[in-house]
This record gives sequence, structure tokens and C-alpha cells, in this order.
Amino acid sequence: MSDLWTGLRISKVTLFSLLLGLLLASGIRLWYVEHKDECARWLAGDRTAPATQTVVSGTRTIEVPCTEWTARQPMRVQVLCLFDLALGVVFVMNGLADVREWMQVRRE
Repeated sequence: MSDLWTGLRISKVTLFSLLLGLLLASGIRLWYVEHKDECARWLAGDRTAPATQTVVSGTRTIEVPCTEWTARQPMRVQVLCLFDLALGVVFVMNGLADVREWMQVRRE
């Protein structure tokens, strides 16, 4: 079994992108738990509450369904979610490169 993992090296970029992505995702989740919005009751199962929320977007106000989580969040949270998604892509790409290098080392 130890022969199987010989030569496996995980790059720093892979580890840091994973850890930073997990940290950012947990920070967004903790922020959301502390900042309930108008849809909290509807999402908890209270169907007497409105199923939409009024959101200010620039100079307009729009009605956003409670099922669209991202559209109901402030712009800062939306940007952080995009950054977290980018970190996820970086992690996957570097992880695949690490696995490819490991496979080449095992073949030799």
C-alpha cells in the first residue's frame, strides 16, 4: 500500500487554494446565518410569508424570488462567491496536474 502513494506530491497552490476556498465558504456561510432577510420565514416553511424579496439593484428595485439566494445578497457577498468559485477551479486544475505528475512518476 505504501508503494501506491510513493511520489505523490501535493503542490502548495493546491493546498492553499483548498484551504482558502474552504475558509471563504465557511465565512460566507457564517455571515449569512447572522444576516437573515425577508425570505427566512418562507424558506423555513412558513408559506404565509411572501415568496419574494424586494432588492435594490443600482437605481432600480426588483422583486427576487426567495429561491434565488445569490440575487438576494449584497454585491460584496456576490463578489466573494465568485472569488470562492474561482478558487475552486484553481484547486481542481492544480489537483489534476498533481495527479498527472504522480501518474507519470509511478509509470517510471
